[in-house]
Amino acid sequence: MADKARERWYLDALLRVLPDAPPSKAFEDSETPDFIFNDPNRRLGVEITTFHLPPPAGQRSHQEQQSLKNQIVERAQEWHHAAGGPALYATVSFHPNSPLRKSHVTPLAKSIAESVLVADVPSSFTDPEVTIPWDKLPREIVDVHIQGSVNGDGPLWQSDAGGFVAQVAPEDVAAVVDGKAKALNKARLACDELWLVIVNDEFSNAAPADISESARETTYKCPCERLIWLLPHGPQIIDLKLQ
Repeated sequence: MADKARERWYLDALLRVLPDAPPSKAFEDSETPDFIFNDPNRRLGVEITTFHLPPPAGQRSHQEQQSLKNQIVERAQEWHHAAGGPALYATVSFHPNSPLRKSHVTPLAKSIAESVLVADVPSSFTDPEVTIPWDKLPREIVDVHIQGSVNGDGPLWQSDAGGFVAQVAPEDVAAVVDGKAKALNKARLACDELWLVIVNDEFSNAAPADISESARETTYKCPCERLIWLLPHGPQIIDLKLQ
């Protein structure tokens, strides 16, 4: 992770459910590992990595697709506002079987904005919600769900998060551990106790995923003393088994 502030937020979430751990302020920022706690009797390192479910063979990553969705919807909102459209809450649902590319951003955004501009949209939050159906939209869009703004200001358009919640398999966890092996071996030089924290952040651009029972029960080979699966918005942790 490049964003140190987000890493620190994940560390704080982790330590909130570990009452016997040192306080967050006692951990110093580091490079490898990401954080280190030093006292005369203990050098504890914490390495943090965000889990991204790998896409099926031949498909584009969820992060890339979600980023393109967000760009399309943001651009559509800008065009709608520039054309004098009223403040609205809109959710754009994309077809799961229509992969997006950068070349789609401008034409899809324009088409969505134009469809909303000609629709009979709510004039206030108390008016009935409106859905623009698929047959009035490009094939990449399933529908656009619209509500009136609460106070006539602050329009908020968003894309759907999309997709089912995939099950994280043991091999997915093992792949993360294997990918961190070099960093973990280097981190061992700086500490005598090392934790690897795999963050499953449902509000990031990562694909919606839930760790499977088989992944919880599998024993992993990892050069650390603790392997933790972190759900930061609970927060909740799952201690995974080590060889």
